[in-house]
Amino acid sequence: MSKNSIMSGSFRQPYGPPPPAQGISRLWSWIPRSWSCRLFLLITLGEAAVNISIEGVLLARYRLHKQITTGTASVLEGAKSQALPVFVMVFAIAHAYQMLLAIDAVVNRNTILVISLLVFNLCFLVYSVIQIQEIRDVLGDGVLEGSAQTVPVQILTGAIPIVIGVAEIAFIILGWQMWKEFGWQIYKKIGADRGLKRAYLHYQIFLALLKFDFFIFIAFCIQLILVVQQIGLAERIITMVSAPFTLIILCFAMWSVRQELRWGMSLFTVGLAGAMTYFSYKLIRIWQGRTGLYQEVYKSLTTFSVLAILMILVTVAMTIRCTRNFDRGLKNAIGRHSREKQMARQQGLIVGYDGKALTPLGDGSTSVLHLQPRLSID
Repeated sequence: MSKNSIMSGSFRQPYGPPPPAQGISRLWSWIPRSWSCRLFLLITLGEAAVNISIEGVLLARYRLHKQITTGTASVLEGAKSQALPVFVMVFAIAHAYQMLLAIDAVVNRNTILVISLLVFNLCFLVYSVIQIQEIRDVLGDGVLEGSAQTVPVQILTGAIPIVIGVAEIAFIILGWQMWKEFGWQIYKKIGADRGLKRAYLHYQIFLALLKFDFFIFIAFCIQLILVVQQIGLAERIITMVSAPFTLIILCFAMWSVRQELRWGMSLFTVGLAGAMTYFSYKLIRIWQGRTGLYQEVYKSLTTFSVLAILMILVTVAMTIRCTRNFDRGLKNAIGRHSREKQMARQQGLIVGYDGKALTPLGDGSTSVLHLQPRLSID
């Protein structure tokens, strides 16, 4: 081994000539190579497409039902009818958000986010079962008389939990495969240091918590604004403005933990304390008005308020945990991976989301660049 190779911090081992390059299109450079990741994304997309389509059909039937029954429904039925489209919309938004998180989990190799998505999908299953009776109370079980409807409501509402249940089984199987695959890639990225791997695990948990915090808050705001029409103008404006402000705060927290800024994490903790105060106050107000102002939405708002409070408590704990992991080498380990991809781009290579180094060919396609194994002695 030469002196120059030692000074460079690495040496190459003679494993023989690299395998021949394989020509692939530029688009394929951003498609996962493993079938487990591909199936995970495809099933997530299929589940979202089917359920959102069914929810869209139910929403269209709700509008037709509202036109026919206007003036004949009781006050209680009218309140339920008013809340139904909001619940359907939140359910559809949750599916779209699930798809975004699935892409994020695959791109960033976040095993914790994959596990969180399994739990998130299980919550879909519970919510869809509860939603069956809520929808049937408004639309009935069959088809509306005098309409062109052919599929009864009970079949549409029953199909949603079946689709989610089948997808959940597939997610569990694929999640186990992705756990093993991501574990090996994280090992290559972070190394064998147990302390560093533990810090990276805390880092992944923190990022996953932030993403689910955002959804819970947005779902709470949507229901509060669209269902509870009698809230004051000031509260309505504050709620509407707080949504983009929350996104900025969460992005700031992601940037702070990535750059290991203690002052940024401290400011974020103060923001979490403010959020805890807000949701605790709203929870008390909701229960005080459960027979009046919040009658038809207090169950859902209570659920999201309690979830938000619990998520905030866990987020505070992980904020402290991640802050204690600062200055232990995690920032450099993650940054080294980013710098290697940047160097590959500077050399004219195309780097996929998972770090695949691709060299462009003359016919507009690319070729996988197979690097020989390297042993670091940093």
